[in-house]
Amino acid sequence: MLRRRLAQAGVAIGVLAASLLGFSPAANAAPTSFVAKAVHAGGAGALGVQATGGLAWYSRSVTLTSVRFYANAGECGYLAAEGWQGSTFIDFSYHPPADEDYYCGGATGRWFTVGNIALDGSQVSGGITQVRVYVLDASHDGQGYAYCNKASSACTSGQF
Repeated sequence: MLRRRLAQAGVAIGVLAASLLGFSPAANAAPTSFVAKAVHAGGAGALGVQATGGLAWYSRSVTLTSVRFYANAGECGYLAAEGWQGSTFIDFSYHPPADEDYYCGGATGRWFTVGNIALDGSQVSGGITQVRVYVLDASHDGQGYAYCNKASSACTSGQF
């Protein structure tokens, strides 16, 4: 009789533990997408430029995937992607490249396909743990950012 009650209690505890584990968040689920935008009037006005894309985190490196850049009508700008580990700068990429003009929206606004951006952290133990994406509205000096942290599973965005 005592064995049966102990077995029932053990089963009940096991079922409870399994149900609680089923509702827990995934451990170290790195962020999978980002949005960085520069908005006029410090974030209160119209959109100037914006970058969007996905994030593929590897053991030491990161690839920004399917990156797109939008320049609103009459606006020009660019984006920069940086890989960091804490306060240590590791790698960067600018788009369009420095020897080309800005992305410009023309009379109606325009999306540009940037594609994939690889940030290499293979030379550093632990690799890249944070991605910083910056967009600059060159027409109005507006700047926006998205900071994506692998460990906190989140991206934050804002204006400078």
